[in-house]
Amino acid sequence: MRASPFFLAVALSAAVAELEDSCLACMCYVSSDGCVMPDEVCRTTSWSEVCGPWAVTKPYWEDAHKPGGEFYTCMGDWDCNEQTVRAYLDRYVSNPYASCETYARTHYGGPWGMNEDYATDYWLQVKDCLDYGLFTPPPSVE
Repeated sequence: MRASPFFLAVALSAAVAELEDSCLACMCYVSSDGCVMPDEVCRTTSWSEVCGPWAVTKPYWEDAHKPGGEFYTCMGDWDCNEQTVRAYLDRYVSNPYASCETYARTHYGGPWGMNEDYATDYWLQVKDCLDYGLFTPPPSVE
């Protein structure tokens, strides 16, 4: 007996991993020293300008299909920041069984730098956050 296409699709969709809220919260926690909207939304680092609680760059936001329509406006908004991170990771993490480690490494290292030492260091900080329950979810906007 062959499975119908409908049941096969349902079974496959149930097996797809999703970015868990705790993982997203820990990436935020590590990226902004406690998952806070920085006083100055953007800051310049030695390698780029990073903005918002997830330390997003403009090319990252562009790869996420420019949510919010304007970069600096989006970076000052919690929901738009989260949309940006989720859209970016949806684009670059194609493994249906991806773990938080894959999401964190991709967030920090990009699709081609996830195995670099800096992405490993970032992942270990995210893992500590998860292991010790250090994160607090981003504020809900009502």
